[in-house]
Amino acid sequence: MEELDDIRWDWEEDGVQVRRELGRRTWQHGGWATVMFLFEERDRAAPDDWKPPQVAIVRFQKTRGLWRKHAAWNLSGADEARAVAATLAGWFP
Repeated sequence: MEELDDIRWDWEEDGVQVRRELGRRTWQHGGWATVMFLFEERDRAAPDDWKPPQVAIVRFQKTRGLWRKHAAWNLSGADEARAVAATLAGWFP
């Protein structure tokens, strides 16, 4: 993608939305950007239900005018997200 705002974390398979983006936060410095996505995925066992929200932290690098995914890290549950938040709060009171 040329613009960070054009990057979406939504995903469809066979015309059915299986992941939807609920929110995002972007940090950019030069040719590097970090985007934190809040998202939820459809429960495959109960296709009408959605699993609890998760967070993906994705690092992008701009090369030849396009943003490309460099690395990604998922926080798969509220406990992991709280642990990261608590650690950061302790480091930066």
